[in-house]
Amino acid sequence: LTKQHFSLFLFTSLIFFSSKSVLDFSSSGLENSLSYFLIAVFFYLVIQHKEHRFFYLYLSLTLSLMFLNRMDLIIPFLPLALYFFFYEPYKNNTLKRSVGAGFIGFIPVILWSAFALYYYGSFFANSVIAKTNLGLPATHLQIQGFKYLYANLVYEPVTSLFIYAVLLYSLFSKNTLNKILGIGLAFYLLYLINVGADYMYGRFLAVPFIICLFIVAKNGALLPPKFTQIAIGLALVATSYNVYQYTVKDIQKFHTSNIHFNDERAFYYRTTGLWLVLNNKNTTIANHFSETPILFEDADQKVLALYTMGFNGYIASKIFPEKHIVDKLALTDAFLAAHPMSYGYWRVGHFNRSIGTDYMDSIKAKRNLLRLAEDRYVLDQVWLLSRAPLNDPKRLQAIIDWHIGKTFKVAQLAFKQYPHHLLMNPQAKEYGNLWVPPNQ
Repeated sequence: LTKQHFSLFLFTSLIFFSSKSVLDFSSSGLENSLSYFLIAVFFYLVIQHKEHRFFYLYLSLTLSLMFLNRMDLIIPFLPLALYFFFYEPYKNNTLKRSVGAGFIGFIPVILWSAFALYYYGSFFANSVIAKTNLGLPATHLQIQGFKYLYANLVYEPVTSLFIYAVLLYSLFSKNTLNKILGIGLAFYLLYLINVGADYMYGRFLAVPFIICLFIVAKNGALLPPKFTQIAIGLALVATSYNVYQYTVKDIQKFHTSNIHFNDERAFYYRTTGLWLVLNNKNTTIANHFSETPILFEDADQKVLALYTMGFNGYIASKIFPEKHIVDKLALTDAFLAAHPMSYGYWRVGHFNRSIGTDYMDSIKAKRNLLRLAEDRYVLDQVWLLSRAPLNDPKRLQAIIDWHIGKTFKVAQLAFKQYPHHLLMNPQAKEYGNLWVPPNQ
């Protein structure tokens, strides 16, 4: 281990702990930690085992696991995957070998996708549909995506500046792999902009940050020792500040909410913060969300419409298993997800749907009582997908209609007939974003 290698190890370790975004979501219960591990495996294969006889198989298997962990995780690696599996093999006359091994490595994705399609009735998770089937003009989401990148730059600049610095270095590098990785990073940031990113500070910057960390590790030995020493000094300052934030600074002083975005760690700290729990000063889960008491107010109310499904769903499953929660954000409701979001003020990641009393009555009665013919058709299709015997011919046809878009088109026809003035939510003006019916 040379002095330069040790300096590089020290720098990458310090810069890792300097990122609030990475640390916040490393223990969040989301998919981030597994994403970090798979990214590490990817770079290990590329750097250490490129000449291994099973390189293509291992690499494609890693990419398939990325896809299964989170579909959009493979976006920054797609350009490099195309380079490894098609461009290089084509030049070296090994295209059949690379494509064959790549196909074998992607068998887990093929098997899972076939199972999901058959058993759940949909290739995509319902949360994906709820956050993409919006009816919202693309420019609204793109503006929100730019706001997200800007807000993170202001709120937690270390993570953003490191990503942009490494991105520029990669794009203008003379090394082919660096340049392709830079293109992949750029694609990922463009993807974030186009989908409107998220409302959680740092969540979707943690993955590009880790990728940039490995790019630095891959190229660090080529950097001048003096540059590395300066970088270590800056990383030490950034890490010290981040340690201060996690220890000395009062977590309650973080901005837990503003117009568009939220510090999720600070938001959940009062309920799940380790220090508060150890000192028995934490807020109970039952009192965390303002609408949770609704679960306890009326024991005879079997169907409720709520915004928060995480804790509320957990509480209901443990204490009130007989209650049915209708998710206003449609993350767990396929019928609502098939419809565009309601008009009015909106927050990215929180796309409200209109819920009619006849839909609530249908849930209670366990039969379709919807008055609007188009909505009645959509609910029939959703219940075929989720409740009919797996091999029922009508269910198989419903799966086809769902994936060719027929069900969504009928849902849009129903949405056009809603009383849109009732869908507006003026109470949510603090969200800032507004979507109104066309020509109004």
